[in-house]
Amino acid sequence: MAGQARGVGFDGLVDARLQKAIRELGWSSPTPIQAQVIPALKTGRDLVARAEAGSARTAAFGIPMLQRLDPRSKAVQGLVLVPNRDLAREVAAALGALGAHTRLRIVAISEGEPSARQVTHLRDKPHIVVGTPGRVLDHLGRGTLTLRSVTLLVLDAADRMLEMGFRSDVEQILVRTPSTRQTALFASTVPDPVRTMVGRYLRNPIYVAIASRESKAVATGE
Repeated sequence: MAGQARGVGFDGLVDARLQKAIRELGWSSPTPIQAQVIPALKTGRDLVARAEAGSARTAAFGIPMLQRLDPRSKAVQGLVLVPNRDLAREVAAALGALGAHTRLRIVAISEGEPSARQVTHLRDKPHIVVGTPGRVLDHLGRGTLTLRSVTLLVLDAADRMLEMGFRSDVEQILVRTPSTRQTALFASTVPDPVRTMVGRYLRNPIYVAIASRESKAVATGE
């Protein structure tokens, strides 16, 4: 990850399992978005974060998700919705690296990949599913995926998903997850459709904004 070198600077933010993975990845300290988002998500509050896409953003929501989930469970507890196959692969790979010592299973499902192979992976009882809205809905309809045990749902690149016409799909997925779930929305921009979704589906979220890679984070409770 750009801007991070070997060492450990995540004390107080991550547990021992993830500390080991972070050392292996050669990271030294949290990026601005990680320093703001990780503690916020650990409180259990919903969250809206405006920040550039990339591995720093993935780790910001991935670390709290990986720490929270129970590897002994055989249910999907974490769901990350992304707009396309490439991002699904990238996010799943990043979560896999961070969770290397957690015994948590992560599966990516998206269009352009054989459904039969995805069904096989889903039968292995993953703890986290990273998927595109259309393919997640497809598996929900087939009965090969259930979201009844999801405790943390992430809408990654939410602005892009809505621009690509996935609003209806995303909303259908949201209503099929528990009302008690924690929801985190990440976007590079927050246009009106994103604000509407926040107002409808998130509860009293914390807001975090990162203007650029070099800027400092600003977090509010509004």
